[in-house]
Amino acid sequence: MRKFAIIATSALLAVASAGQALSNALADDNPALAASLSPYAAPALEKSAVALVTADPETNSVDFTASEPAARRAVDAGLLSTEALAILAMQGEDQQTRTAILDAAQAASRRGRVLNSAALIAALEAEDNTLLLATLNRTLLLYPSQQDTTVPLMVQQLANERLVPAFVDILETEPLWGAQFFREAVLQPELADNIARVRLGLSPDTAVDYEADRAILRLLARTQKIDEAAQLFARIRSLDSVPVARGSLGWEDEYTPFHWQFYDQDNRFARKSTDGDSIMISTRGGYGGVLARRLIRLGNTTMVFQVEHTLDPGASGRVRLTLECPGTEQRWSDTLGPSPTMMRLDRELDCKYAWLGIAARAPNGGDAISGEILDISIM
Repeated sequence: MRKFAIIATSALLAVASAGQALSNALADDNPALAASLSPYAAPALEKSAVALVTADPETNSVDFTASEPAARRAVDAGLLSTEALAILAMQGEDQQTRTAILDAAQAASRRGRVLNSAALIAALEAEDNTLLLATLNRTLLLYPSQQDTTVPLMVQQLANERLVPAFVDILETEPLWGAQFFREAVLQPELADNIARVRLGLSPDTAVDYEADRAILRLLARTQKIDEAAQLFARIRSLDSVPVARGSLGWEDEYTPFHWQFYDQDNRFARKSTDGDSIMISTRGGYGGVLARRLIRLGNTTMVFQVEHTLDPGASGRVRLTLECPGTEQRWSDTLGPSPTMMRLDRELDCKYAWLGIAARAPNGGDAISGEILDISIM
């Protein structure tokens, strides 16, 4: 209920903000309104009603009492006064009647801050999460400026697995807030399961922000959801599945973890060459660690690696090729020899996907390791 309370507070403050803004406008224009508008004109009465809505941010309460008479006159003057209908709905105590009035108002018009705020409150009172998401989506479509405050509320609702189908339905409409939604959601690792369900539940034809997809892939790798990451990578690349690694692996780094991730830290680095055909590696004396890694799909046959490089004999022996099953202690490694170095995987790794890494360590007081890795191929 805490999450509902947060959203309810935002909804109430939206009503108060709308009322205050219209109150200021009426105060500025009141002489002109008094002189030029009939006291029975629906738009003028509706604006008067909205201006009388009050809210108390400290108690998160809203009061429609003072606005009810003007709202009734507005509806009498024009049945399409949807803001006035929303005020009357919120004054009613019977939930069924309130819902009927709001449904009628929304059938006439989707616009109106009071109307949308009333719809939010009604969804909260009914604890109808699907309706709540639909109402938040409609609010963002009508009022994009509320994206920074509303999207985090939607991200909170992603913790509810039952809302995954509703998120899929909404995101398949490709709303403008979709990219921000995914970018904020991936900052919460505990949402990884539902993020994967939503993203993989979208139709392949649904456009998803490029950076959002990259961030989702990185999150899935960090949280050991390798199968889901593989499904998404295959979807992005229009593949039926991630193929077994064969031939030259290249140095593409667009979609980690199934492309390379290059590290640049602690006096060691791996960087792509300008033409992208090789990588430069460097490790200062006394330092070491992983320089680059990526996931590859293992096959059922014996795997042989061929590594071409420009390292001198002294340096190549301090550079290793590694394989590691995600989340386990199963691993293999071997040092490079003269180029081209042939390496045979001499043990069985019980995993479908494995981290292939390039690691190096230079001894204290020794020479730095520096050179190029030209190519890694799987024979």
